[in-house]
Amino acid sequence: MMLQRRSFLALFPERRLFFAAVCLGGLIGFYLLSILPHQQAAGRLEDQIEALQGQISEQRLLGPIYNRFTSLLAETQPEGLKGLPFPAPGRLAPEQVAGIEALFRQMADQGGLRVRRIGADLNSMINEMGELRLSLEILGDLSSLRAFMLKLGELPYLTHIERIEVRREAGAPGLNMELDIWLARE
Repeated sequence: MMLQRRSFLALFPERRLFFAAVCLGGLIGFYLLSILPHQQAAGRLEDQIEALQGQISEQRLLGPIYNRFTSLLAETQPEGLKGLPFPAPGRLAPEQVAGIEALFRQMADQGGLRVRRIGADLNSMINEMGELRLSLEILGDLSSLRAFMLKLGELPYLTHIERIEVRREAGAPGLNMELDIWLARE
């Protein structure tokens, strides 16, 4: 006896119905796998566009108020800034660069602070930028550190302070302050 092999299509009496179901399944699969995700992404983008357009319209409404406040602030100077020194900018002469460490030690001693470390960045001394980078580590109480910072602001050759780090160390009295400052030099 021979077994007859039946094809898969033989299970369906109507081949047209099978092919129609396969084509319909293919179309539904194509829609679910490619078109539907793109439609959902487009919907999310439209929602984001609407939200951004709402923010833009709010900014347009608030723009005149912002401009008025900034013009008022430019006309007035805060009370705290009136007593701060703003020296005319200057540059360190080469002979002053040699004594800059002693100057910072003297400033710290006058404020009752203890200097742990003062170090100059050798690369900044060699390059032609016209600036010198110093790293300071000072120990003292908060009011003395504040007074030191105000004295530091009086230096005409101070261009900017890159880093200020204040922390309390276990076992050490007072606060430890680390500074990286840039000084203008000739």
